[in-house]
Amino acid sequence: MDSIGEAAFDYQFGALSQSDNQFMKAYFGLMSDTLGSPPKSSIFMQTILPVWVLQLMSKVSRRRSLVHARHTAKLANEVARALVKSKTGALLQGRNNKDILSLLVKANASEDEATKLTEEEMLAQMRTILLAGHETSATSLCWVLLELARHPELQDRLRAEIRATEFASGRKYSSFTSSDLDGMEYLSAILKESMRFHPALYQNYRQAAKDDVLPLSTPTRTTSGEYLNNLPIPKGMKVILSIAAYHRNKDVFGEDADIFNPDRWFRKANEKKGPTLGVYGNLLTFAGGIRACIGWRFALYEMQSLTVEIISNFELCPTPQLERLRREACLVMLPTLEGEELKGENLPLGVKLVQN
Repeated sequence: MDSIGEAAFDYQFGALSQSDNQFMKAYFGLMSDTLGSPPKSSIFMQTILPVWVLQLMSKVSRRRSLVHARHTAKLANEVARALVKSKTGALLQGRNNKDILSLLVKANASEDEATKLTEEEMLAQMRTILLAGHETSATSLCWVLLELARHPELQDRLRAEIRATEFASGRKYSSFTSSDLDGMEYLSAILKESMRFHPALYQNYRQAAKDDVLPLSTPTRTTSGEYLNNLPIPKGMKVILSIAAYHRNKDVFGEDADIFNPDRWFRKANEKKGPTLGVYGNLLTFAGGIRACIGWRFALYEMQSLTVEIISNFELCPTPQLERLRREACLVMLPTLEGEELKGENLPLGVKLVQN
């Protein structure tokens, strides 16, 4: 949250320093509280009630989770309005900051009235950046650290690569450049394998803007016995893509696709099967095509830097509480503990200083 705050808004959320930030207090646990483990009554209502009724209920319901969501949205809007006002003032004074919000305010000021974003649209952009820029990266990093804790030999091998990169570059890990990070092959393999094995975003959604035909990489057999090479997609059809299922596809990732194994990324290219897609590692972590995640590079460098920082200084190990570890599907796949779901992300690991 701190890194996306600085890069996107030039704003200090104070997550690591645990400062008295009301928005941060409200944001923690938001996803699991509002979207995780819905009661049967909620699932039933979402199935039979029209959208406009559900939208009205979300605005007036006194259910604790919805009150939490509205309170967090209110605080987010207050922060966003204050930041937009600050950035607008800075622009009028000729200060050209490079954070995303400053660039957005500047671009919006230069457009004609017909194409300007409204205040609500600006606030919506900020809420989207906060959610997409923080929740997915933070969750992905949690799963990376879990697998490293479970496999101390991976930590040792990664730590050796960090030291080798320090020696080769003449820089300490805290000063690694993007080229240094991209050149660390084992770091890349660990991150790819973790994103494959534990996709933070487990499914994606698309809606057809026009009638189209979806080509299939392999023919599929219908109940009538007919084989299809493509599927007709009518305008308006909603398609749900299972990222988690694709990432365990044995035709693409091998017969050991259900096993966490970073060394798969060192196999020869001719051993890989299936289509090539996505923007990174033949994975759907960042989606693909014209709707691919625009911040995937930032997210990747963020995870690379934090993983290097943590493994350089600390040794991780599992704790007994991990016996209660569960995956909480709440838009993203969060690690939580059985019986403590309302605490949100919860990954208790043992930590000790590295003995150099």
